[in-house]
Amino acid sequence: MVNQKKKSQVDNLTNDLKSTVNVLIFKIDKTTHQNLESLRKEMRKVNAKVRVVKNSFLEKAVNKMSVEDKKYAELSKKFFPLTGTSALVLLDKTWDKSLKVFNDFLKKESTISYKLSLLDNSVYGGDETANIARLPSKEELLGKIIGSMKSPTSKFVYALKYNTNKFVYILKSKR
Repeated sequence: MVNQKKKSQVDNLTNDLKSTVNVLIFKIDKTTHQNLESLRKEMRKVNAKVRVVKNSFLEKAVNKMSVEDKKYAELSKKFFPLTGTSALVLLDKTWDKSLKVFNDFLKKESTISYKLSLLDNSVYGGDETANIARLPSKEELLGKIIGSMKSPTSKFVYALKYNTNKFVYILKSKR
């Protein structure tokens, strides 16, 4: 006979997976409760939800979702069965900020590591997720592009003014 409490937990997890587009699963072997709560607090600031899950419940929820969605079927084939204690981060559409916050927390806490992620309908392993988290955000990249476009113009203007400025400095020193 199926335990109703366990069935409701799987249903809640399935509803959470349906309501979000991007998911991060990470390992929390020997993490203290205080560290996990501070991670939850930081992730709440960027509209992400952290949930500790039982691997078997997560597998059942993903198997339910795999009937409706191919990406969950791919996730199930590649990474299940999961080992070790797992936690789930439900990311919003702007997952890059949340992933950056998580990666910064990961640098401070060595007991947490990436397992897998589902970002923009693509499934990534732990190493791939870590590489994605280290990439600069969209705003940083736009700033670098604009800065590189402005740089040649400002250098050209400086080159045009250089001889005139040098002549003015020589006249001032001779005065």
